[in-house]
Amino acid sequence: MQKKILSDQTLEELRITEKRYHKIVLLHFLSFLILLGIAIYLTLENDINIFTVLPLLFTPIYIYTLINLKKVKKEIKSRTSYIFMQNKMQENK
Repeated sequence: MQKKILSDQTLEELRITEKRYHKIVLLHFLSFLILLGIAIYLTLENDINIFTVLPLLFTPIYIYTLINLKKVKKEIKSRTSYIFMQNKMQENK
């Protein structure tokens, strides 16, 4: 499946994409907390092991998802402000 560019999506598609990214961010946050808890527990019980660094290895994925969510929100904001300005201009005519 080919990923659509944000500027090619309609406003409704952007809102669906925003909801999807929001759910993914929540899922990543929960998984990060679980991994962090497991890492702390295993480090205290068995000393440093591979599970200690697992949360750090997945951090770039979490950051990438957050950046994409912010891009979608920015695109939605710019579109809605543009639509608002268009409506204002039509009312003034």
